Amino acid sequence: MSVSLPDIDIAIITTLQEAKAALHALMNWSEQMLQQYQKQQQTILTLQEEITRLKGQPKKPRFAASEENRRSSCVSVTPMLSEKQVWRKRGKGKIPIDRDVQLSEVDRCACGSCEFRILRTFDKIVQGMIIARDNVCYHGREKQCVNCGKTYKSTIPEELRGLSFDPTLRSLLSFFKYGCRMTHPLILRMLSGFGITISKGAINDILLANGAKLTAAYQALKIKGFARSRYLQSDATGAKRREKTGEVRNQYVQIIANKLLSVFTVTKYYNAKTLKQLLGTIGRTKPFVCDDGSPNGEALRVWVKQLCWVHQIRHYQKLFPFFTRYRQQRDQILSQWRTFYHLAKQYGRDPTNRKRRRIERMFAAITTQTTGYQPLDKQLRITRKKRKRLLTFLEYPYLPIHNNQCEQDIREFVIQRNISRETKSVAGDKSLARHLSIIQTAHKQRLNVFHTLHGLLTGHLSPAFLTVNVS
Repeated sequence: MSVSLPDIDIAIITTLQEAKAALHALMNWSEQMLQQYQKQQQTILTLQEEITRLKGQPKKPRFAASEENRRSSCVSVTPMLSEKQVWRKRGKGKIPIDRDVQLSEVDRCACGSCEFRILRTFDKIVQGMIIARDNVCYHGREKQCVNCGKTYKSTIPEELRGLSFDPTLRSLLSFFKYGCRMTHPLILRMLSGFGITISKGAINDILLANGAKLTAAYQALKIKGFARSRYLQSDATGAKRREKTGEVRNQYVQIIANKLLSVFTVTKYYNAKTLKQLLGTIGRTKPFVCDDGSPNGEALRVWVKQLCWVHQIRHYQKLFPFFTRYRQQRDQILSQWRTFYHLAKQYGRDPTNRKRRRIERMFAAITTQTTGYQPLDKQLRITRKKRKRLLTFLEYPYLPIHNNQCEQDIREFVIQRNISRETKSVAGDKSLARHLSIIQTAHKQRLNVFHTLHGLLTGHLSPAFLTVNVS
């Protein structure tokens, strides 16, 4: 990037305003030069590390930055949290009871009397599990009628035909893998410890078969779930698939969600066309909350769109001016946006015309400022152009003003990716997406995850079971 000196003719500067404009032009030029120098230093450092790696030399140790540098370089949304917010421990809720046991009591006092007066009653809950191997050998016979010669054979239960492992164990494998983030070797080690004879290949085959059984429930989430949702959100992260040839393919895991719904999909591309296909005709008619990345840009045609305010404010946090005056102006703008952010969050809880007018006036006041720092002024102009998409929540107060829900939801896959690495086939991609969708949706609706998963796998629950509470 070439940076040329600003065209300033000192001889024609006659007023204080012209002098200030010339000074701002020089300061902005200096900022660009310093930014370019910083990028070049980072490039040099990266190249030096690559040279060191190719030579097989040890890496240069990196020491923690000072507290001041750490504060200035950290890009997060933590400052947007209200200082008055106090963290409170979340209650565990009511513990379900499976058995009641009456404790033994004394029937006769030491004095010989059998009459007692009840002072108080008490209950003590002790949580536990019944964990035991349950291998069943079914004995059958094939017999023939002596009179007519017709043969009869003992029938195996329908749910066990063609299977070497019962439905409960098969459901547990899915729960261990995708609900508890256990790897295949760890599952194998645990089952072997209980006396179950199984191989890693059998575990993999069962997981793929379970993923295929969840197809109907997954489709119900995409169709009926989207139709019953008041709004939808979206996000994506990178993933990999290792082919049998050893080639590693880059792909993406995308999620479309809200507070009661999660639908994961593994796709080859992450762009507006792909996202449009995932949303479908029904999904595109719902209010849509997203960041302002290119896949969510103008090419994505949805009915109404709300851009994420956390991502928007993050653009201002990424500005690191060198001059003290510009840093103060950036911090002042950030302080104004944080005040605006908290006011916007309160509007969703109690929308009134007075609050709406205040939010609109504050947005106009912030975005029409001129600081003289070119990157900051440019960002304010960009924000002003996005006014309609940033203030959609004023028309639809139930919309969240951020995309944090999807950011948190997709973290489940990221943890799975860090533990189990890449998938091995297209069937594995589909199984992963379906399992995560069912398990996370059940968790959001505060259902018993294993019972829900087991019911869908065995056919005891309707595929549309998880869409009943979505609204």
